Amino acid sequence: MRTHALATVVRVFILSLSLTFFWSGISTAAERQSYRIPFLGGGASIEFRSEQSQDGDGVGAYITGVTATRSVFVDLFDAEGGVTPEIKSVFVNGKKPKKLFIIVALAADRPSIGTGGSIYQVFAYDERIEKRGVLPRLRQDTGLTKRFGVGFDGTREGQSVTYKYKNASAVKRQLLEWGYK
Repeated sequence: MRTHALATVVRVFILSLSLTFFWSGISTAAERQSYRIPFLGGGASIEFRSEQSQDGDGVGAYITGVTATRSVFVDLFDAEGGVTPEIKSVFVNGKKPKKLFIIVALAADRPSIGTGGSIYQVFAYDERIEKRGVLPRLRQDTGLTKRFGVGFDGTREGQSVTYKYKNASAVKRQLLEWGYK
């Protein structure tokens, strides 16, 4: 009798846990958000759309208002471990050529090992549009993206860690130090 009751409790717990993950995984990302940006001429906007990725809800970025018929694909920021990426900042910097910057964060909480915070990455894109695939695509500046690297901000295994490029002003300061105008 006790074994049967325990088995029932375990089944109910697993079912409720499964439903929690199912419901929390449904569109926690913004379904669609659009912001005007001074990029690729006047009238351009960047649009973020919730998109299914291999590991959950990702966020797709598109430039609109540049071509009469289509959006220009920027990037797909994939979910990691079922965690939806969060767009922390979007800005344009530079004169000629201008660069589009997108700062993305993923929550990374593992209390069992004393870790909690976010993983950040700064993505940089050129004003150049490539004609590959179905949609035209914005060219990523991989060299500049790599210079900013990927960083953690929070507590890692009980130690405080800070990633210094979490916002537009920190990225702009670094660009000035590197001589980028």
